[in-house]
Formats: sequence, C-alpha cells, structure tokens
Amino acid sequence: MADIPVFNAKDVVLTVDNVVVKGFQAGDMISYTIKEDRVQTEVDAQGFPSISINNNRLGQMTVNLSGNSPSHKFLNGLANSNKVVPIVLKSADEKISGTQAIIAKPADGQFGIQTPKRTYTIEILDMAVEAL
Repeated sequence: MADIPVFNAKDVVLTVDNVVVKGFQAGDMISYTIKEDRVQTEVDAQGFPSISINNNRLGQMTVNLSGNSPSHKFLNGLANSNKVVPIVLKSADEKISGTQAIIAKPADGQFGIQTPKRTYTIEILDMAVEAL
C-alpha cells in the first residue's frame, strides 16, 4: 500500500527579512502567483508558430494574518519603510523564494465581531517556485 501524503499547516514556514512570520488567519494563510506566463506563443497569418521565453520573474504573495498576530507590527513596519528584503515560503513539498521583495502597502483593516484579519501583499522581483 502506498504512503498517503499528509499536509500539516504547521510545516509551512514563511520568513521575511530572515524573520519567521506567525499568527495567520484561519483558512488560506498564504497564496502566491507568478505574474506572467513563462512562455509566449503566437502564430502568423500563414499558420507558422513561434515561441518566446518570457524572462519576467515578477511574483506576488498574499499573507493573511490574524489581527492579533505578533507579526503584524513587523510587516507593517516593513511596509512603511519600503525596505527590499529576502523572502522564503517553505513547506514539506515546495519552496517559493525571492532575494528581492517589498510589501506593497500597509494592510487594510476592519473591526467587527470576529478577530480582524490583516492582509499584506508582497511584490517579489525574482520569484522562484520549486517543487521539492
């Protein structure tokens, strides 16, 4: 019988500027995306195809913190400073990283009956996505 992989959110570690981020909201903790396709294709009027490699490595990561996260103050300070920092997101199966990342703006906020969330959008200038 084959081993069934088991996901555990506690195995996911995010470091920003070499500091471990903690205190995520319930649900999606972190999401990421490469901003453009890695290849571009086109076909001329006579049906001749061509492919070009897109060397754009811009990426974006969204970090959803609980409003009472101990990392909220840290990320807010980075957002206000416009500091460019390294970022690494690692799980048992993947590693997403970049040597140059910047927080786009301080988190939007709201208050209500539930613990508020604070969402940070991080722009990554050289995102690498690896399946381990």
